Amino acid sequence: MKRILKLKSIATVFIFTLFLMSCSSDDNDAIQGPDPDTNLELIVNTTNAGSDERNINRTTASLSSNVTVNVTFTSDEPMRRLYIAKSENGGAYEPFQFEEGTVDEKADGSIDLVSDNRTSFTFNIPFDTPSNANGTVTYLVWATTGRGDFRDVTKRNSIDDTAFGVITFTAGNGATSEGIQSFSQTMLAAPLGDGTSNSFISLFNNTVYRIDQGEEFAAFWDFGYYYGLNGNASFASAQNYPDNIIDIPALTNVPDSELNTFYFATSTIDFNSVTTRADLDGITQSSSQRINNMAEGDVIEFVDSYGNKGVIRVTDIVGTDGVDGEITFDVKVQTNFVGSSPNIQM
Repeated sequence: MKRILKLKSIATVFIFTLFLMSCSSDDNDAIQGPDPDTNLELIVNTTNAGSDERNINRTTASLSSNVTVNVTFTSDEPMRRLYIAKSENGGAYEPFQFEEGTVDEKADGSIDLVSDNRTSFTFNIPFDTPSNANGTVTYLVWATTGRGDFRDVTKRNSIDDTAFGVITFTAGNGATSEGIQSFSQTMLAAPLGDGTSNSFISLFNNTVYRIDQGEEFAAFWDFGYYYGLNGNASFASAQNYPDNIIDIPALTNVPDSELNTFYFATSTIDFNSVTTRADLDGITQSSSQRINNMAEGDVIEFVDSYGNKGVIRVTDIVGTDGVDGEITFDVKVQTNFVGSSPNIQM
């Protein structure tokens, strides 16, 4: 009798677990569409390249609100992730943030497409409207066959390099930035052997990453910091980082070909005078993906994997290697987007 009761208890727990799994939002139930209450439809498939179906432009009087759009993708190749990048007032694109628990997100912020959504799906997605009376919000939406890149719609695009949707909401006359993004007082730590140090940065979102955060994030890294025996305070691109300090491909399982390049050179540009993207247009790509012997006050110009040009100003260097080693700096960088529509101001 006790054995029968125990088996019944196990069965009950199993059934309850299945119930919880079926009620989970991990399969993106919260955004399954279409929503019959909206007339806005974004459609991207293998045959509608150049069609208005891939573009939505709306003027809205509702600030700091949201507008639901039915987003439909159809592909001959299996789709595994959906990427949505958001730009406010012509500024840099950043990952669109869903309300926590709404969708099944991968570590990089993309939506994990479950098996039912692999070749075709329709999601009803609430997109944010501008927050100010003369603002614009633009979204780029695309699907990939694997891990993509928020800065590059062509990477593993499930349809083709130009297959993405564009959604723009405008309040009033709209507004644009000067095409430049500024980051202040960013700190990178000298690398630690256990991988716990915040040694790499992505200028896409001014995010600093731990070395041990793995393959989801390594493709975001632009450059990292280290303190060399002869080169002292140094930057190196993710692709050209010294293997004897950190072997990035071995540690993260991301091949060299997918790691970002980043080219450095000493600069005579007045950092404070840079206010528009045009102020950086004169920078040419160097041949060096490392820069050594940096000192406080140095200005360094760069060109990244995506053609963005910018300048770095070193503000503080503390220690050498080990737990006390770190560098602090400011950045000004142009805002571009690989594969983006020529009608969108970046």
